[in-house]
Amino acid sequence: EDAGRLRDALGTALPVGVPEAFTEPVKDPLGDLLARFARTHGPFTSSQAAARFGLGAAVTDGALQRLAAGGRVVQGEFHPSGIGQEWCDATVLRRLRRRSLAALRQELEPVAPAALATFLPQWQHLGSHSLRGIDGLARAVEQLQGAPVPASALERLILPSRVSGYTPALLDELTTTGEVLWAGAGALSGKDGWVSLHLADTAPLLLAPPHPLELSALHESVLTILSGGYGLFFRQIADQVRATTHPDAADPHLADVLWDLSWSGRLTNDTLAPLRALLGSGRTAGSTAHRARRPVPRGRY
Repeated sequence: EDAGRLRDALGTALPVGVPEAFTEPVKDPLGDLLARFARTHGPFTSSQAAARFGLGAAVTDGALQRLAAGGRVVQGEFHPSGIGQEWCDATVLRRLRRRSLAALRQELEPVAPAALATFLPQWQHLGSHSLRGIDGLARAVEQLQGAPVPASALERLILPSRVSGYTPALLDELTTTGEVLWAGAGALSGKDGWVSLHLADTAPLLLAPPHPLELSALHESVLTILSGGYGLFFRQIADQVRATTHPDAADPHLADVLWDLSWSGRLTNDTLAPLRALLGSGRTAGSTAHRARRPVPRGRY
């Protein structure tokens, strides 16, 4: 039935005896041949179509452009490897899109609860002993960043279960060099509270807004002193508070104010030493959810 199209488009000599119904001329014989080629193939380039019919690239491009103007083929970059501009039959392209979406939906189908329960501990490296040293701790922080955890459990349960041979010195090394920071995420009963760890590079994206806190004049004074863009030790903060706004502020009261601001997410410290000191200072059972020994408090706010 394409005898007339092959004759008129490609100059093919027809054998004697072809029925006249198959040799009648059509409006666009080359366009019809290329449209049939497109319907039976996936995305193809102009050179592939030209090679199929033994045509020049310019002639093939012109015919494909006419088909595109009529909505019969579509031009674009369809191949995942990015081989350049391609052509595709409009119906074939819709079929490919439907099948691609169906395949993607199958990949996103939920797994069984048992599979999820198996995956999560492995993904978090729980008990695997595969994370070690500073690099291993940085990897663990990357997975945990932004997730609030009880401060009393952070170095007793959470980090040691993920990083083999974990010691507080490893985390202090990351915080004092500015690679990792910690932030309060709300107070708990006793001396405990929620904290989250963050890589410094992504902290602006993951840090939660400060928790609501009714600020007193002393809170405001501390925030003003620390708004200069540099860190201060506790004694420096206390001296400046007494020299400017609150000459009678006692150290215990000032420490409570600093912890109010820290738990609310407004202040942090360049080490976890003050946090360890606070957690280790409980005198009665149940002061924190997870007890820890008391180290020497150091660091800048």
